[in-house]
Amino acid sequence: MQGRRSSVLIMLMLLLAEYPSFASEFTISGCIVGTGNSGIYLYRFYGDLEIKTDSAKTTSEGCFTFHLDESQPPGQYRLIFNGNRFLDLIFNHGDIRFSTTLDHLIDSIRFTVSEENDLYYRYLKFRSKSRYRIRQLQKQLQSLPEDNPQYRSARQEIMSLVKQENDFTSELLKGRENYFAARLIHIDREPLPDPAWPKEFRNRYVFSRFLGYLDYSDTLLLYTNALSAEIISYLSVVTALWPDPDSTAYGFRLAAFNLLAASGNSEKMLSFIKSYLIRGFTRLGYIRLAEELDTISYRDECFAGAFTPFTSSDKEMLTGKKFPVFSKIKGCMKQQTVGNTEGFLIILSVPGCIWDEILRHNVLQSLSISSYSKYMAVTIATEATSVIPVHETENICIPGKKEYAKIHRFAGRHHAPLLIVTDSEGTIVKTAGSWAALIKVSEL
Repeated sequence: MQGRRSSVLIMLMLLLAEYPSFASEFTISGCIVGTGNSGIYLYRFYGDLEIKTDSAKTTSEGCFTFHLDESQPPGQYRLIFNGNRFLDLIFNHGDIRFSTTLDHLIDSIRFTVSEENDLYYRYLKFRSKSRYRIRQLQKQLQSLPEDNPQYRSARQEIMSLVKQENDFTSELLKGRENYFAARLIHIDREPLPDPAWPKEFRNRYVFSRFLGYLDYSDTLLLYTNALSAEIISYLSVVTALWPDPDSTAYGFRLAAFNLLAASGNSEKMLSFIKSYLIRGFTRLGYIRLAEELDTISYRDECFAGAFTPFTSSDKEMLTGKKFPVFSKIKGCMKQQTVGNTEGFLIILSVPGCIWDEILRHNVLQSLSISSYSKYMAVTIATEATSVIPVHETENICIPGKKEYAKIHRFAGRHHAPLLIVTDSEGTIVKTAGSWAALIKVSEL
């Protein structure tokens, strides 16, 4: 009996001794020629925080190695060296091995291990060259009249470069949509309007399309510094579109609700973005806006209704049917000559919900510079609700209690906004009911 116990104890000791080998360990190995014998530091990101993870000494050739285990989360990591020089890497529970030079960090970088990082830096190299050329051409356009052949040539080259960048990115990510690198590539994308458009129209186009490249409810974005950088970039578009201090506050409010709408399917993401915006607006002196944002709750009925998904079966149920009391809706139009319109954008308003007002404005602004620019917009409201038009092309229609109830029974949604697109005769062509998707115009 004693011999058997001894055998069991020996087996347990052997198992415990071997246990550490089961834990996965990953390495980040690199050589940055030109750094010399200096220290190098590894940081990771969470939200808007930089968290020091490890440090190492480089060899005379600038080589180093970091060891990470499974407890370190996947995400964007940053190497800091030679003072303030840095290089971002994607760690996704796999080894990374690369080489580059201090003088040409990105252009010279080569990854022998890590498909994700190789993918990401292939994109960065292509985009860097493309954007550099676009900036050169944009400067040329500023000094040329529009009827100049050189102007037309430069404009055509810009549009060609934009298309090449879009095509390259799509091909690069084909079959790799779930890679962590894909998130960083998508968040780096931005709308590039036709340079021949008027400046205000270009800025409005960028503002309305800026959030259309990414799923802002994706919590893995918190493990990058790209999300906070994206928010700052979006707010900088506001200052270009509304440069006057009074109108800037108005633009910041629209942008803030846009960002919260885009993250509306994730309480964690909405909470971070809301907190980040409140801190930023407080520092900038927009106290009233910060206080308004602080009152927003993910649990609020108005918010929950505004972000209720509209399923495929819901859409199929309405598509192809005639919109009820359509003749009365047409009678609400300020412009009675509606015969030339291609169709109607009908919004079912949600009385007393702040999201209704803000997001109606943004959706109508977005649609007005899209393929729906020749459609007439109408918002249907109840008699007891005072709805102020948010766009010069919007019409407010109060059809009456019975008609309003009939419309809501037809739509099947009583506590959530709904956008219905009809042809000129009132036949439903499309429907969209998620403001989070509408704010990016992705449902249309």
